[in-house]
Amino acid sequence: MRAAWLWSGVLAGAVIGMAAWTQTQEGQPVAAPTTEIPRGGCVTAECHPGVKNYPVLHAPINVNACDACHTLSSAEKHTFTPTRPREEQCLFCHTVDTSDALVIHDPIVKGDCASCHNPHGGTSPTMLRGGRYIDLCRSCHEGVAQAKAVVHGPAAAGACGACHEPHASRNRMLLSEDGRELCLRCHVNTGITIDTGRNVHEPALGDCLLCHDPHASDYKAALVRDPQHLCMECHQDMAHLIETATTTHAAVTSERSCLNCHTGHASQHASLLQKDMMQLCFECHDRVIKLPDGTEIANMKAIIEKGTSLHGPIAEHDCASCHEIHGGGHRRLLTSEYPTEFYLPFAESQYALCFNCHDRQLVLLEKTDTVTGFRNGDQNLHFVHVNKDDKGRSCRVCHDAHASSQANHIRESIPFGPKGWPLPIKYVSRGDGGGCAAGCHAALDYSRTNPVVYPKTPEDRGWRGEELVPGKRSDKP
Repeated sequence: MRAAWLWSGVLAGAVIGMAAWTQTQEGQPVAAPTTEIPRGGCVTAECHPGVKNYPVLHAPINVNACDACHTLSSAEKHTFTPTRPREEQCLFCHTVDTSDALVIHDPIVKGDCASCHNPHGGTSPTMLRGGRYIDLCRSCHEGVAQAKAVVHGPAAAGACGACHEPHASRNRMLLSEDGRELCLRCHVNTGITIDTGRNVHEPALGDCLLCHDPHASDYKAALVRDPQHLCMECHQDMAHLIETATTTHAAVTSERSCLNCHTGHASQHASLLQKDMMQLCFECHDRVIKLPDGTEIANMKAIIEKGTSLHGPIAEHDCASCHEIHGGGHRRLLTSEYPTEFYLPFAESQYALCFNCHDRQLVLLEKTDTVTGFRNGDQNLHFVHVNKDDKGRSCRVCHDAHASSQANHIRESIPFGPKGWPLPIKYVSRGDGGGCAAGCHAALDYSRTNPVVYPKTPEDRGWRGEELVPGKRSDKP
């Protein structure tokens, strides 16, 4: 039996009977005394030599006052009893204030100070058992700071006292501060981000433990779960959208999931985006992306940055006006139906995306002098091109939905046929009208104030592509 264990047992309230021997510093047994010995005779090279073998000694031990805590009950048997009841022994000198505590540490409740403190000495002024705080804490709290991918700094350093009070606290789990105030004592930059952010994630204003494990985690940033499942616990509507989507966004399904685009604490941008929406999209869409079905998404960054005529949502950096960025039921993650074919019979439902912003009368009215500027007198040329039972042209034939170098984001060419031949548009603007010499008809002009008289006979009309059999559509923008 080691001497340190003997004295801690006495302090805990047991009546200790010494064996008929003790050990020298070299570990050789010697007979226990059978008579009363002088006050300073307990810790010698022959008797209890390890009691003082600590960098920091308890004051009574330092002055050989063993009788401050131990009372000789039998000199002949060399047995001792505690000087006071266990729950009063330490508190005779030390004060532990629990008057306004919400939580009191169980050893304090039981008066069992010696379960955490060595009554003789230790490596620090607190004389804790074990080499570090965490070694002591793990003797009861086995699951704390296990070997995981990410370990919180204080836990990794074994500094449980950085966050927890050892005796009593006004806060749950013996925390020294409540809620996020404790975390922000160290995570100062996060606090500044939250305080100065235009948009703040609601959990960041409350309890960090809703999202983070304070000890250790298998997920980055010590999250309690992987980002997608963690976010979906609250954002269940988004979870349903992602689960039922027929078109998925790789940014949502990849490793970092929601954190690819959103920040977990606060942001200067809407929806907690990390950056301006368009700049964020450009982090991936700055190159040609080949999809599993063999089609390609063009380099959006290059198209938009070289364009001088931007589609309204693009000018406002609002990609989400047309695209459902989490997942959806339409091609290219579009929020509504949009025609993909070059030719198609007209149906209003095919243009639901465009009609979210644009007046549907653009293609429903045959005659107008107000709805559109693309008219010959009052003849609506959008109607002429789109509103056909057989080979109506879709919006994408003439317009680029993102940007172009011509007014009204009119294309220079459109990919046509199975191989995506660049069919030229050749549009020119002429004051109150304009004209084009597209591959699908002869050069034709229009004027809003002086209507052009078109040829009347089929022979004079020029080739209009009516007999052309279109090939497969190209998926290039």
